[in-house]
Amino acid sequence: METCQKLQETLEQFTPANSIDKLTIQFENIAQVVFNGRFVVNGEYEIHPIEIEFYYHDEEKGTIIEPQMYHIKELPYFPIGSLCPNRSGVDMTFEREGKYRASFLIRGYTYKSLVDGEVYTNRDISKKAIVFKPQYLWEDLFGNATLFKQGLSIIWVDNDEFNKVRIKSSARINVHKIEGEETDRMWRFTNLDAMI
Repeated sequence: METCQKLQETLEQFTPANSIDKLTIQFENIAQVVFNGRFVVNGEYEIHPIEIEFYYHDEEKGTIIEPQMYHIKELPYFPIGSLCPNRSGVDMTFEREGKYRASFLIRGYTYKSLVDGEVYTNRDISKKAIVFKPQYLWEDLFGNATLFKQGLSIIWVDNDEFNKVRIKSSARINVHKIEGEETDRMWRFTNLDAMI
């Protein structure tokens, strides 16, 4: 199967695999698409995701569960492509009512101003290792606009050209190993080409 190159199509066509290993491959393919696009906020700046973590909870069969997922149980289902702010940062959701909950947390990103050329990455520079601060996205997505006149506009824009990037897969941060599973889920994906 050929990988979709547009995020909306990719998330709408997602049919979850029934194993952790196969889901890991599917999530890496989605990460490729995410790393080939960006959020544009009020036409003034862009947010380019460079590290994301996936979460998946099977609500129909309960075969793969996600006990630490924020939007499960009685909460209403989010439409595909919804932004879900939470205490860990901001998730983009892709769920199917009665079937599954799925999302990715935007852990690391690069901010690029379209007005004055400012560029920065949301990393904690006090640390020697690269440590992203995903909560900064609350401010960068939602905190820089008045709700009067223009309001707040956040849209996803796919890159004109799709370029496969080098991706590192690793364990998610601050997520406990799921009981009954042998290893951590390697559902954190980092765009190595953006880390240069």
